[in-house]
Amino acid sequence: MAKRILGLDLGAHDVKAVLLESAFRGFAVARAARAPVPAGEAPLASRQGQATRQLLASGDLAFDSAVVALPGAGVSSVVVTLPFTDPRRIEQTVGFEVEGQIPFDLAEVAWDWQPLGTRDGKTDLLVAVARKEELAAVVAALAEAGVDPRAVLPAAPAYASLFSSGAVAPAGGGEAQGAEVLADVGHERTSVIVVGAGACEAARTFAFGTAHLSRALARELGVSEEDADAILAAAAGAAALPAHLDGASADPRTADTLRRAVVPLVRELRATLRAWRARVGQRRVERFHLAGGVARLPILAEAVAPEVEGAVAPLALSGPAAAAIDPADAPGLALALSLALRGHHGSRAPRMNLRRGAFAFTRDFEHLKGKLARLGAYAALVLLLAVASAGVKVFALSRQEGALDRALCDAQQKIIGKCYPDFEQAESILRGRSSTGAGLPRVSAVDLFAELSERVPPNVPLRLERIELTKDKLHVQGVTEAAENVDKIVAALKGSRCFADARSGGARRRTTDSKFEFSIDASLTCLETGREPPAGRG
Repeated sequence: MAKRILGLDLGAHDVKAVLLESAFRGFAVARAARAPVPAGEAPLASRQGQATRQLLASGDLAFDSAVVALPGAGVSSVVVTLPFTDPRRIEQTVGFEVEGQIPFDLAEVAWDWQPLGTRDGKTDLLVAVARKEELAAVVAALAEAGVDPRAVLPAAPAYASLFSSGAVAPAGGGEAQGAEVLADVGHERTSVIVVGAGACEAARTFAFGTAHLSRALARELGVSEEDADAILAAAAGAAALPAHLDGASADPRTADTLRRAVVPLVRELRATLRAWRARVGQRRVERFHLAGGVARLPILAEAVAPEVEGAVAPLALSGPAAAAIDPADAPGLALALSLALRGHHGSRAPRMNLRRGAFAFTRDFEHLKGKLARLGAYAALVLLLAVASAGVKVFALSRQEGALDRALCDAQQKIIGKCYPDFEQAESILRGRSSTGAGLPRVSAVDLFAELSERVPPNVPLRLERIELTKDKLHVQGVTEAAENVDKIVAALKGSRCFADARSGGARRRTTDSKFEFSIDASLTCLETGREPPAGRG
């Protein structure tokens, strides 16, 4: 059965959602939607919760679990290198390393880590740290909207799931040895990830976004920030330019302002790539993906291109994701899709979840308790059915036993004249000399046939054609190869307690095949004493 996983991107202007139907063999994008974050004086987390409630109100996004990225630049990340690769030692040591690199006590922050790679017996870890107040505000706002996220992640490392799931086709058809970079430029923050072979090798989020570009345009062109947002959206091809701003698009100051405004972004990207190369060695960047609302801004691609070796282009999806998400919407839905894919990977995804300790997701335990209760009920039902089945079997066997006892009693009444509860007592009386059963033999015809079969020499070829067995006599007729074989058979039978007086009736050669017909007679001498136990043959 497919599991429905919701990825939520809590943006400053919009809350974006992608719903995946996750199955064992793959995934399908069921729906993608967005809702605007209402303006007002309320805290951003509260307004994002309202937008989420509005987004889910239609019921089209019903989900089983949700994965959310902590919004804004509230998550700090740091790379920690430990001189060993043992996961248990990492778990025991990483806390001390993190505490030495942040200006807070670990008890005041929510944090987690995931491995970036190993080299020369060392392990590089990406550690994400967020203030507990910010995490608590987001979880509480989502709870009011009816969402209890299974995982809350920093945005940057989540994008790796786009590459590991095949939602983004690998550069060079998978043959390239370099890395790929994705930069998602949001309203107030930009998240960058470096991916190699589908795994995160570096990730960070820093304070730069479209708001910086809008403010720069507003100052330079003397327009409001709302008009600057409209000019920026038109330049990125996201919306048509309002009529009263037609002149702004042709103003040369617009392009010059944007070129200057993206310099801090390029500087941060350059620093990220240099830090990555210093750690892993010189590697090519085969492709640079741009995501976010301004992914198609030409000046942005022009500014980034000198920093990488490969092509720079807006994010393009492939596979099931491309079939369900419009290419024009793909850059803006990148984070929401990444989060949903992270949930689709489940335990295969790299370790990273800020919901730990007091913020840990607990519905799993409630779900487990519910399952245990159902399993207990099923086990009790199975036990009850087993007891009922055993009772029915015992009842049926007791009835059969009673019927057999009555039949045995009737037989005793006919033979002995009295019914005895103990069958052995009835048998001893039946065999008694003074009773009508005194002549009851101690051996049966089956016992005598078995004795005859055991006594016939195995190395004498013969065929028994007639065996007559009466109350006190045995008569055998057969055919053998030679006359002396008859003497061997007679000698073997005389060694038996049942056929001790065996004697030959003669042997006669047949003219048709030169074989000898013979007959043997013997009195039964073991009717009272019983036959000997069968002797084993070597």
